[in-house]
Amino acid sequence: MFSRQQLDQLVLDVEFVLLSVVQGVALSGLGIEAIQVLRHPSPSACVFLVSGLVFVLAFWAGAMLHAVSIVRWPMDLPHYFFYFVVGLLEMITFAQMEHPRAWFGWSCVFFVLGVGLYAYDLLLIHERRKTFEGDDDTRRLYAHIVKRQRFEMRVVMPAGFLFSLSAWWMIGQRPGLTLAFAVAQLAFSIALLATLLRSFAERIRMITACTEPDY
Repeated sequence: MFSRQQLDQLVLDVEFVLLSVVQGVALSGLGIEAIQVLRHPSPSACVFLVSGLVFVLAFWAGAMLHAVSIVRWPMDLPHYFFYFVVGLLEMITFAQMEHPRAWFGWSCVFFVLGVGLYAYDLLLIHERRKTFEGDDDTRRLYAHIVKRQRFEMRVVMPAGFLFSLSAWWMIGQRPGLTLAFAVAQLAFSIALLATLLRSFAERIRMITACTEPDY
């Protein structure tokens, strides 16, 4: 028979492997598209290339943050299914680096999916609330997890969708704005990655405070 600790570790291992494989495939797709773009580079396509890389890093960091914080037994298959769809959308979006309007159109689809992923994961977080009621440290950790999840679901994802929708519409009217929107998207992605890195460092400190010392 498996112990609860072994089952928790099993689920966490599956999460890490699946997340790394899916994002690794997405990164490979980005690399393949990059070869084509760099043969005949345009300023906007090059910016999209960098944005794609930053986006992969941001999604991977955010998913890792969720995994180390909340992923426990029992295994939840729909949560994993979201990762596969995200990977597919990343591949489709990366294939549009030389088609700016399509790039932002597929970005809109991604942010809609992102809201669904965050909402579903928030349900999982609420289901695991009892495991964070041990002491003040674990309650603070739980509050931080919920606060960050709600912020990204209610602020980051809608902001990304509205920006992408605006870019899709404006580029259709004035294609000369493509580079400006590409640079703005890159700045958005870098800012998101920076906040995720800060949140990750803070979360790790809080998790460490909740662990029992080994003697």
